[in-house]
Amino acid sequence: MTGSLLASLGMYGASLAIALIAGVFPLASLEVFLVGLSAIKHPSVGQLAICCLLGAFGHQVAKTITYFAGEGALENEKMKPRIEKLRVRIAKWDRYPHGILFLAATVGLPPMYLIGFIAHPLMNIRFWRFTLLTFVGRVGRYMFLAVIPLLF
Repeated sequence: MTGSLLASLGMYGASLAIALIAGVFPLASLEVFLVGLSAIKHPSVGQLAICCLLGAFGHQVAKTITYFAGEGALENEKMKPRIEKLRVRIAKWDRYPHGILFLAATVGLPPMYLIGFIAHPLMNIRFWRFTLLTFVGRVGRYMFLAVIPLLF
């Protein structure tokens, strides 16, 4: 699939497409794509930076969907009891919600997929802070990983 996306969309379009897919389906990995792209195609650092920015943008679009889906879950009568049970478990993160969000964006633990859903309803993180911390963290993560093959 990656080869056909690269052939039809180029490395920039494929970076964006894979990011959107990976943001919605956590088993797909933009990181693996970027490292593979770097190892096989040997793009310049500038080209790689553009791919990472596009990847972070595509991933942010997907995480924005999870952010607003989490808000919608609060309005769902069937989901309210489940959310209240989770609220107790998440309470230990309340001391540093922005730190947890940035850690999820840069390191991946806790999974960004989960954090996207609970950022607003359980962690009370506003949309613009969520967007900024997630985007900046992802750009750093992607650049760090994608540059590694260029060093060897």
